[in-house]
Amino acid sequence: MLRVTSSRFTASGIDFSPDRHERRFPVRVLIVDDSPQVASTLEIALSHAGWETDVAHDVASAMELVSSASALDAVVTDLDMPRMDGYALIAALRAHPSARRAAIVVTSGSTVSGAESQPRAAVANAFFTKPYSPAAVRQTLERLVNGGVQAHP
Repeated sequence: MLRVTSSRFTASGIDFSPDRHERRFPVRVLIVDDSPQVASTLEIALSHAGWETDVAHDVASAMELVSSASALDAVVTDLDMPRMDGYALIAALRAHPSARRAAIVVTSGSTVSGAESQPRAAVANAFFTKPYSPAAVRQTLERLVNGGVQAHP
């Protein structure tokens, strides 16, 4: 069950709302995309905005970074990756103590009609179809990290 009240966001009994008292600066975001060019473009856009970024090009590398992290504020992940996809990453993130409260934004080159609804079911907070604007992703992340998680129908 998904429940959103003002800036509180819960699903399946887990509270994903940011705790303003625990907010660290700079904000830390993990970018996961099997395309080095796509990941680099987003990394540059977020770094220029003052965000601390980590980049992984597959789910296994992403989980290694998550395991060594104290906490993540946000994750931007591609859905279409080899071996393990973004859906597997989202499930692993939601089960990991340092990432379970992170805002998750998914990206996909897929134009399959059902692709946008599946990440919502996997408890992602936003969806972008490639090509997307790195500035739009940054603005969405800022809104999510600052407590503006919105419910999706």
